[in-house]
Amino acid sequence: MTAYLDASVVVRKLQREAGSLRDWGQWKHAYSSELLRVEVLRAVDRARLRGALTDNEVADIVMKARAILDGLELIQLSPSILNRAAQSFLTPLGTLDALHLATAMRLVESTGIELTFLTHDAELGTAEGV
Repeated sequence: MTAYLDASVVVRKLQREAGSLRDWGQWKHAYSSELLRVEVLRAVDRARLRGALTDNEVADIVMKARAILDGLELIQLSPSILNRAAQSFLTPLGTLDALHLATAMRLVESTGIELTFLTHDAELGTAEGV
């Protein structure tokens, strides 16, 4: 399987939340948007500021996050991806979800690969295009 991961999948895995992806790492190749790095590290910092993570836990999670990010092919947000994300979708999506979906769509269009889009977001999971 070739996978595209959005931030919900990575954050849930890092924070060991209930319902995290069971088949983690069972892909031949994995992609995401360069946006993923910002989203994941912001989620960790928000948890730290809320007092949900100790400094040691933050250091451990950041180290694990960097290892995950290093194992993914991160796609740059090109003008064509930004333009597609600004267009309408059949599903109501926020900005970050639209950017992830547009990135995955561009990847499929440019390479022709069959892509499994991994997300825990219900609306994004039902969006068209991938």
